[in-house]
Amino acid sequence: MASWTLHPSTINLNFLQDPLLLSNPNLPLHLFPSKPKHQYHHKQKINHGTYLKALQSPPNLRLLSTTATAWVKLLQENALPGEKLRCNIAQQTQFSVSDGKCCSVFNEGQMLAEMPQQSVASWNAMIIGHAKMNRHRDVLKLFVQMINTGLAPDEFSFPSALKACISVVDFFMFRQMHGLAVKSGVNPHPVVGSALVDGYAKIGWVDDAILAFVEIDEKDVVSWNAALGTFVQADLWEGAWEAFHEMLKAGIAPDHFTCATLLKACAALRCLWKGRQVHAMVITSGHASDVFVANSLIDMYGKFGDLDDSMLVFETMSTKDQVSWNTLISTYSNLGHPDEALQLFFRMQQAGFRTDRFNLGSILTACISLSDARIGRALHCFLMRRLLDSDVVLGSALIDLYAKSGRVNDARIVFNKLELKNLVSWNSMIAGFVQDGRVKEALDLYHEMILQDMEPDQHTYTVLLTLCGDEGHEHQGKQIHAHILRTIAKINLVLESALVDFYVKCGRLDDARKMFDRMDERNAYSWNALITGYEQQDQPDESLNLMHQMQQAGIKPDRFSLASILSASSSLLDLDRGKQIHGYVVRNNHMEEGTICCNLIDMHSKCGNLDCAYKVYSSTAQKDVFLQNVMLSAFIGYDRIEAARNLFDQMEEKTTVSWNTMITGYNRHGCEDETFKLYKRMREENSGLDGSTLVIMLDACANTAVLRQGKQLHACIIKSGNDQMIMINSAGVNMYAKCGDIESACKMFIMMPEKNIITWNTMIAGYAKHGCSKHVMHLFNQMQQEGVKPNDITFLSVMTACSHTGLIEDGLRIFISMLEDFELIPRIEHYNCMVDLLARAGYLDHAYDIIKAMPIKADVFSWGALLGACRLHNNIALGKLAAQNLFEMDSRNPANYVLLSNIYAAAEMWEEAKEIRRRMKSKCINKSPGVSWTEIDNKIHVFQAGDEQHPLSKEIYSLLIFLNSKMKTVGYAPDTNFVLQDVDDAEDYLLHHSERLAVALGLIRLPQSSTIRVFKNLRICGDCHTAMKLISTITNREIIIRDVNRFHHFRDGICSCGDYW
Repeated sequence: MASWTLHPSTINLNFLQDPLLLSNPNLPLHLFPSKPKHQYHHKQKINHGTYLKALQSPPNLRLLSTTATAWVKLLQENALPGEKLRCNIAQQTQFSVSDGKCCSVFNEGQMLAEMPQQSVASWNAMIIGHAKMNRHRDVLKLFVQMINTGLAPDEFSFPSALKACISVVDFFMFRQMHGLAVKSGVNPHPVVGSALVDGYAKIGWVDDAILAFVEIDEKDVVSWNAALGTFVQADLWEGAWEAFHEMLKAGIAPDHFTCATLLKACAALRCLWKGRQVHAMVITSGHASDVFVANSLIDMYGKFGDLDDSMLVFETMSTKDQVSWNTLISTYSNLGHPDEALQLFFRMQQAGFRTDRFNLGSILTACISLSDARIGRALHCFLMRRLLDSDVVLGSALIDLYAKSGRVNDARIVFNKLELKNLVSWNSMIAGFVQDGRVKEALDLYHEMILQDMEPDQHTYTVLLTLCGDEGHEHQGKQIHAHILRTIAKINLVLESALVDFYVKCGRLDDARKMFDRMDERNAYSWNALITGYEQQDQPDESLNLMHQMQQAGIKPDRFSLASILSASSSLLDLDRGKQIHGYVVRNNHMEEGTICCNLIDMHSKCGNLDCAYKVYSSTAQKDVFLQNVMLSAFIGYDRIEAARNLFDQMEEKTTVSWNTMITGYNRHGCEDETFKLYKRMREENSGLDGSTLVIMLDACANTAVLRQGKQLHACIIKSGNDQMIMINSAGVNMYAKCGDIESACKMFIMMPEKNIITWNTMIAGYAKHGCSKHVMHLFNQMQQEGVKPNDITFLSVMTACSHTGLIEDGLRIFISMLEDFELIPRIEHYNCMVDLLARAGYLDHAYDIIKAMPIKADVFSWGALLGACRLHNNIALGKLAAQNLFEMDSRNPANYVLLSNIYAAAEMWEEAKEIRRRMKSKCINKSPGVSWTEIDNKIHVFQAGDEQHPLSKEIYSLLIFLNSKMKTVGYAPDTNFVLQDVDDAEDYLLHHSERLAVALGLIRLPQSSTIRVFKNLRICGDCHTAMKLISTITNREIIIRDVNRFHHFRDGICSCGDYW
C-alpha cells in the first residue's frame, strides 16, 4: 500500500488562536502552544501503535482530550530533523473520521496545516469524515479548497462531493462536478459512476443517470444497484426489472440491496409471482437472514394483501429490528385489521422495542378503522406526555381519527396546535369539516390554506369539488376550478372525474360534457357521473347512448352504471331495453348485488310489469330492508294497498322510509283514517320521524282539508325544531292554502328564513287556487326581483290564476314571455291552460284552434277543458265533438259522460241525456257521486246530495228551508238549469245539494265567529254559488268552499271569484 510522508515544518497551529476555540472550556489548550515548538528527540522512539489505538477510539467528547493529545504528540515528538514520519492513508482516514465527529473542538484546518505533506489522500480523509457527519456544505468547501491548492481530485474525492451537491440541492454544481470527473478521467470508475447515477436518479434526470451508468467501465453490484434505484425512484418498475435481468447476464450476483429494490418493484407492478421469484432468489443467495431484506418481504406481501406470508416471514426472522415491527403493524392497519394491529403493537412493547412516530401513526390509523376514539384519545394523551402531539405526521393522523369519529372540534384543536402543518394535516381537517357537513368552515379553511402559501393538491380539490357539488355551491366550485387551472399543469384522472361530477350535480350538463370530452383518459367514475347526470336531467336517451359508448371504449358497466341505465329505461318506459339490461345483469353475476336488484324491481314496476318485479324480489335470497322498501313502493304505485300492508307487516326491520312509503300509499288511496292511524303508531314506536314524514302528513292534511290537524302538526314541527327546513315550510304553506286558510299560508311564507323556487311556486299556486290573481302577479314579479328565476311550474300557476279570473290578455302575455323571454319550452299542461283560459272566457273556437295547432297531441285534459267550457256556455256541437274525442281516449271515465249529459240536460234535451246515461249503464260506468265534507271538533262530516244519515239531519233540513225562504225575500230565484235530471220538484232537488248540507251543519255547530270551510269533490253548481252569497249575508258568516277547481270565499254577498269560475 502506498505511504505518505508528513513534514513537521509545514504544520501551522495559528488557527488555534480562534476566539471560539479559546472560549471552549473543554479544550486542553495547554497541549496546543501558540507557536510550533520543533523539539526533536534523537534517542526517543515513537510508539506509533499506542497513538493509533487512541486515534481509533470511539469519537466522543469524553475521549476527545486523549485523541487530540495523541495527534499532537505524534507531530511534536517526531523523529530527528529531516526524518520522515510514515503514515499510511488508512491511518489518516481513520483519524479524520474520528476528528470529523468531534469537529466542535478540533478543526480540520489545523490537521491539514500540521500535516508535513498535504496530499489528495489527506484531503479525501477530511472530506469523507465530514460527509459521514452530514456536514455537506463543509464537504463542498473542502473539495473546492483542495482544487485551489492545485491538487486534482481522484476517484475517492468525488463520491462524497457529489452526494453533498444533492443534499444541499445544488444541481448546477453537481453538473459541474460531473464535467470535472469526465475531464479528470475518473467518471468510468465504479465508485464515481455509481455516485453520478445515484445523484441523477435523486434529481429525477433518468436519461442522464442511464448515460452515467453506461460510461462505467467495470460495473459492480453497487453500480447496478444505482441503476435499479434510478428506475425505482422514477416509478419505471418494468425498467428496474429489465435492468435486473441485464445484471444477471453480466454475471453480477445480487446483494441484499438488490433484493430489497426488486421486492419494491414487484409490489408496484402488482405482480405477486415475480415477488415470489425474488423471494426464492433471496433464500438461495443466502440473504434470507438479512433483516433489511426480510423487512422488504414483509412489506411486499402486505401490499399484495397476503397477511399470512407477511406474518410467516416475520415469525421466521432470527433477528427483528424496529422496522420489522413497524412494517408488520402498518401492514395489518392499512389492510383493515385494526384489532390485530393493536395486538402486534402490544407484543412489540413486550419484546422491548420502543414506540415511535411510525408505529403510533399506524395505531392511530387502526383506531380510525375501528372508529374507536377512546383508544385514539388515550394515544393522544400519551403523545402529549411525550411532547409528540405537535408532530405533523402524528398530528395529521389524530386529526383524521377525530374527524372520522365525528369529533371535529377535537380535530380542530389538534390542528391548531401543530406548529408545522403539512398538506396531509390541511387535507384531513378540510375532509373532517366536509364529512361533518360544515360547509362554510371547510371552504374558509381552504381559503386560509391559500393565504398561508400552502398549495392544495389534487386530493384537496377533489374533496372540495365533491362538497360543492353535493351542496350545490356552483359559484365556489367554479372558483376552485379556476384555481386548479392556474396552479396545476396536468390534472390527474381522479380530479378530472371530480370536475365532471361537480358540474353534473350543479345541473350544468353542458359544462360537464365539455370537461368530459377534453379528458385524455376516462375511468368508470367519469363515465358514470355523466351517465347519471343525463338520466337525472330527464335525458334518458343520451344516458343510454353514453352507456353504449362506454362499452365501446372497453369499460364494463359496474353497479353504478347499471343502476343509471335501468333508471333511464324506467323513464322511457322501455321494457324491452330494461329486459336486455336484466339479461346482462344475470350473465355477469350482478344479481347478488342488492342495489341492482332494487333497480330491477323499480324498472319492471315502472314499465308496467309488476309480476316480473315481484319475481325478482321473490328470487332474491337476501331480502334486506332496502329491497323490501322498493317492493313496498312498487305495490303502492299499483294501488295494491293490501299487498303493500301485508309486506309491511311482515318486515322484521322497518326504516323511516318503510313507514313513509306505507303512509304515502294510504294518503294517495284516500284512506284518511289509516293514514293518521299509521302516523300515530309511528310516533308511538319512536320510528324516527324525518322531514319526509312531516311533508307527507302535511300533504295528507291538505288533501283531506283537516285544518285543525294541520295546525296541530305545524305546532309539533315548531316544537321539534324542524320549522327551518325549506321542504317542510313549503309543505306547510301548501297545507294552509289547500285547507282554505290563505292568510296563514301567507304568514308562514313571509316568516320563512330561506326560500327556494319550490316555496315561491307553492305560494303562487295557493293564491291561484284562491283566485287572488293580483297577489299572484305581485309574487311573480317579486321573485324575479329577488333573483329567483321562474320555471315552467311557476308559469303554469300564473297562467292558471289568469284563467280562473278571466285575465285573458295577461295570460297570453305570460305565455309569450315564457317562450321568448325565458326560452322555456311549453309542456302539454301549458297548452291545456291556454285552452282553458280562452274556452272559459267563451272563446271556444279559439280554444279549439289551439288544440288543433299545438305541437303536442291533445290529451284528455285538453278536450276536457273544452268540454267543460261547452257545458258552461251551452255549446252543444263543440261539446259533442270534445266528448267523442274523450270517449276514444278514455272510455271508462264517468266525468266525460256526465258533462255531455249535463250539456244535453241544460238544453232540456232529455232523451239525449238519458241515452248518455244508458251508455254508461251498459258499460258499467258509474258516476262518482257528489260529496262534500267539513271538519268540526276533529271529526270529518261527509254528505251526499239528499243525505239523511247524519244525526242532525232534521235540524239541517229545517235550517235550509228557513234560509231558502229568507233568500227569496231578497230576490233569490232557484236556477233550475242546474237540475240535471228530469224531476218533478226541481227547487227541492237544488235545496238538498251536498255542499248546502255541509254549510248548514257548520252554521249549527260552529261558533258565530268561526269561518265555515266546506270541501267538494266536484265543481260547485251555479245555483249553490248564488245561494252561498246570499247565505253569507243573511247569517253574517264567512263561508269558504273548495271545489275540484278552486276556492270560493263568500262574505257579505260577494264571492272571491267574481262570479267567474
